[in-house]
Amino acid sequence: MRLILFSILLLFSACRRPSKQLQAMLTPADQPEIADYTANLKAGDDLMAVGNDPAWSLVVNPSKGTLRFKSMTGDSLSAVSPERQPDSDGSFRLDIVVGSERFNALFTPDSCVNKLSRQRFDYRVEVNFRNKTYVGCGVSLRQVALLQDIWVLTDLQGQPITTSGQNTDVPRLEISLTEGRVTGTTGCNRLSGTVQADSRLIRFGPLITTRMACADPVNTTEANFLNLLSQPLAYRVGDGKLIFRQKGKSVAVFKKVD
Repeated sequence: MRLILFSILLLFSACRRPSKQLQAMLTPADQPEIADYTANLKAGDDLMAVGNDPAWSLVVNPSKGTLRFKSMTGDSLSAVSPERQPDSDGSFRLDIVVGSERFNALFTPDSCVNKLSRQRFDYRVEVNFRNKTYVGCGVSLRQVALLQDIWVLTDLQGQPITTSGQNTDVPRLEISLTEGRVTGTTGCNRLSGTVQADSRLIRFGPLITTRMACADPVNTTEANFLNLLSQPLAYRVGDGKLIFRQKGKSVAVFKKVD
């Protein structure tokens, strides 16, 4: 009887192992989490911060000209959004006086993780309001918002991109984070799919493409381009350029379409 029970336990254990392996394949440990700021981008938010003990939130929306602060202590503020007051160390302040009350928020560059959500932010934030201090994490969405444009590839893995032969197109991406969609071309085939980005990383896919045959060197460029877009990428955007980076090195350069 003991032998039969032992055999059943071994069989049950063996049946469970593949499911764990499959789960590991579906959610690989090395895939970085990318925060979803779709709702904030749709609303036009520029800055946001959150904290706990007590719970509080801060949202600055320049398009509406508003700053909104709320906390579980009952303290709240809705005011005209102020200009950032930058400091030499990369930090900046928001300082407002409303009537007899003063609101001050300091954003200091630092990798900050929210204790409850485990979401990573780019700033450690300290808010002083009504003789209370609120500490938490925050992010600036200016870089993320700049991604939303049409970008033409000019350099891929150190090689300049040019048109050749019958092909007169070059790889191009049209990014819409407010819709979570990307469209474009590989230089030969059309592509479309999903896209998500936070202040440091961007992730494309799954992507679908048309299936027109491409001759070299367009075929090789397409393969390398799609392979690059299949993995999360660090990025930097500004001065009309979008740069994708891996391990600290530039792997793709785009220029903004005028």
